Amino acid sequence: MIHAVLDESCLRRPVGGDAVMAAQFDRLLSFARLPHTVLQVAPFCIGEARAFDLPVYILTLADRSLMSYAESAQQGNLERDSDAVQPMLTTYYQLQARALSQDASVALITQLREDLP
Repeated sequence: MIHAVLDESCLRRPVGGDAVMAAQFDRLLSFARLPHTVLQVAPFCIGEARAFDLPVYILTLADRSLMSYAESAQQGNLERDSDAVQPMLTTYYQLQARALSQDASVALITQLREDLP
């Protein structure tokens, strides 16, 4: 399973022109249709409750241990200690609870795609 929460700014900040944005929206919609994915959007309205400012990846391994990878413009950090990753996982679950549902997220992305010229 892949669970992804995107900040609304990822959808609304124009990058590369309309054709590029259309292709990005189409890819997100395709991703959301896959049987092993959950795609949610964290809307602007959650304000400071948005827990992460940079990309964070949290992995649950086959033995149920946790790993995380976080990156900034300067470096990446891989954490292999499950006890250190657990608070980030809890924060991620709280973000998921505040984010739009997958259906509402897909509807938002679809609307943004349709609004392109």
